[in-house]
Amino acid sequence: MIRVLLAVAASATLAACSAPSASVMPLIGSLGISGDLSIQDQSSLVGGASANSTFDELGLDDEAAIGALVRVGFAGAELSVAGIGVDFSGRGTTNSEFDFEGITINADTDVETDIGLQMARALFTWDVLPLPGVDLGLGLGATLIDLDFRLRDVTTGETIETDQLIPVPLLGARAAWTWGPVKLRADAGGLIAEYDGNEATVLDGEISAAVDVLQTGQLTAGYRVTRIDAVYDDSDARIDADLGLEGYYIGLRFGF
Repeated sequence: MIRVLLAVAASATLAACSAPSASVMPLIGSLGISGDLSIQDQSSLVGGASANSTFDELGLDDEAAIGALVRVGFAGAELSVAGIGVDFSGRGTTNSEFDFEGITINADTDVETDIGLQMARALFTWDVLPLPGVDLGLGLGATLIDLDFRLRDVTTGETIETDQLIPVPLLGARAAWTWGPVKLRADAGGLIAEYDGNEATVLDGEISAAVDVLQTGQLTAGYRVTRIDAVYDDSDARIDADLGLEGYYIGLRFGF
């Protein structure tokens, strides 16, 4: 998480030097995970399909997430830089075999599971609908995803661990409007990317509501939904991760 927050802070500092308006918001929330995971040796995939274990079977549940969001507005455009990190851990039972670097964890094995997920997103959008009280923008950006999977056989202590950085370009949109004292906003982005034989699909969306607090900032509550479908190689193994992240967050936004 430290790398993500440092990247967010650095981007905010550089952008704010010449920006007419900017805001920063630390946030905390709770995210649940759904989907499944497969880690298999390439040779075992020849002539057959991979078998997956769901994250529910692996014993993962909702966990706390922390992050930060920076927005810089200038000349009808907006640069938003966000980072969020969450660590899932639990104890469950595999529904499929996992193979990695000569280590095999069989199906129906009790395991301790740890998944670390860090995401950094930068999105630059331009206003396309200049109407009173309505703000609509379209733009481009990128997401950097750091996925770390760790499975430990409770009986033998054998451990499988893989870590991958996944860059994904984005097409994005934002919409904001005011409803009485409440400022509402929706953000969405996504794209399918292929690189070096790897594939990744990212869909990321959130809706939030903010109210002024004692003229010092805006108290913000939001709900976020993220889908990550990544297929990539690590050593001689093929990793197929289908993740769904969903949950709420709260934060306090400060403008300067």
